[in-house]
Amino acid sequence: MAGFRTAARLAIAAVLAFVAMTAPARAQQIGQEALSYLGTFAYADSLRTWDQSKEFSAETVLDHTRDGFRPQGIMLPAGHMLIPTISTSTTYDDNLFLQPNALRVWDVRDSIAPTFEIQSNLPRHMFQVHGDAEAVSFRNNDNLNYFNANLKADGRIDIDAADTIGGSFQTRLGHEDNFLPIYPDNPSKAIPIFTTHAAFGYGHDAGRASLALGGDWTRSTFTDVPSYSGGMLDEVANDNMVAGGFAFLGYRWSPGYQAFAAVRFDREVFANDRSSYSNNNSYRAEAGMVYEVDPLLQIKLYAGYQYIKFDDTSQYNIGAPTFKLAVQWLPTQRMTINFDLTRQLERTVTGPTFGQLSDQAHARLQYDIWHNVVGSADATFQNNQFIGGSRVDQLWTASATVDYLLNENLALTLSYQHAQNTSNQAQFDFSDNRYMVSLKLSQ
Repeated sequence: MAGFRTAARLAIAAVLAFVAMTAPARAQQIGQEALSYLGTFAYADSLRTWDQSKEFSAETVLDHTRDGFRPQGIMLPAGHMLIPTISTSTTYDDNLFLQPNALRVWDVRDSIAPTFEIQSNLPRHMFQVHGDAEAVSFRNNDNLNYFNANLKADGRIDIDAADTIGGSFQTRLGHEDNFLPIYPDNPSKAIPIFTTHAAFGYGHDAGRASLALGGDWTRSTFTDVPSYSGGMLDEVANDNMVAGGFAFLGYRWSPGYQAFAAVRFDREVFANDRSSYSNNNSYRAEAGMVYEVDPLLQIKLYAGYQYIKFDDTSQYNIGAPTFKLAVQWLPTQRMTINFDLTRQLERTVTGPTFGQLSDQAHARLQYDIWHNVVGSADATFQNNQFIGGSRVDQLWTASATVDYLLNENLALTLSYQHAQNTSNQAQFDFSDNRYMVSLKLSQ
C-alpha cells in the first residue's frame, strides 16, 4: 500500500513537472528534508495520541486506505516486501521544443517504465531499495529517443529509542529532455547524464528536542552528443561534483507545534574547462515553524538567506532572501487542498546569466470522486528573474489528472497540462499542451 502510494505521488509529480528554457542547478536539500529516511521510536511514540485523529478521517486523499484497490506486494523472507510495477504511457505534446507559436512542432511520446521496491522495517532497522527504468520513444523525432535507469538504497539503524544513523546511495543514468529546436548548433539527441549520490547522517529525536547532522556528495558526468550539423558538442565540460553538509535543530511544544533552524554549506567543482568560471561555494540558512491548528489544518513557514560565491572574481556573487509558506487543509474527508508560496535561488548551468531567482505560487486540490477514482487539479504561477541578465519570465501552468484504480493490480491515469511562458525577450515566449494516458500494472 505504501509503495503504491509513493508510486502514485511520483507519477503525478512527473506529469506536473515543467522546466523553463534555461535549466537551473537544483539546490541541495537542507535539514530533515535531506534525511527523510531518519526517524526514532521516541518521536513515533510521542505522536501516537495525535495520530489517533486519523481514526476520525483526518487523512489526506492519497493516504486513504482504498481496500481492494491497493497492490498487496510479494512477501519475502525475514519480513521484507517486494512491490513490482510496470507502467506504459502515451503523451501528445503540441510544442515539443517549447518555441513561439509560429515555430511549434508536435510529437507523440511513448514510454514504458518498470519499477521495483523492496521494503524492510524490522524492529532495529529500516532498509529499502528502489529501482526503475524508462524507455522513451518519439513518433516523429526518433533521434531524441532515450533510456533511463535508476537504483537507490536507503537504510537506518536505531542505536536506541532516541538516536539513529542512516545513509543513502543512488546511481542513475538520466537524460536532459528539455529539447532545443532543430538548429545546426543544437544537440540532436537527449544528453546522457550519469549521477552518483551518497549521503550519511545522524538523528536525535527524543520527542521534544531534535537534532540532525549530515553530509552528502553528488557527482554528475555528462556525455558528448552530436549536433544537428553533424559535429560533436562538448557536454563533458559540464561534469561537476558537489559536496556539502548541514545541521538541523528543532523543538516541539506539543505534537502540533514545532520550531526549527537549519544551515547548509556546499562546495561545487567543475572537472573540465568550465572549472575556472563556475566553481563556487553556496551558503544557506533557514528558520521557521510547523503549526497544526488541528489535525485538519497544517501550516509550515520558514525564511532564510542563500549566498553563492564564485571563485572567478570576474563574476559577481549572488544572494537573496528565501522563504516558503505551505498550507495543507482537509475541508472534508474526501478533499485535500494544498497551497505553497516559495522563493528559491539557483545557479544556472548555461550562460550568460549566473543564477535564477524564482518566486512561485502553487495550489493543488485532490478529491475522491469515488472510492477508486481520484481527481486532482493544479495551478502554478512562477516569476523567474535571471541574475546577470535582463531576462524575466512569467510561467503559468495548469493541469488536471484523474486516477482510476480498476482493481488492486491495475490503474489508469488520464491527464492534461497547459503551460504559458511570457518573457520580456520574445524568443522565449511559448505555450504548450500535453495530453497523457497511462496504464500501470502492480503486484
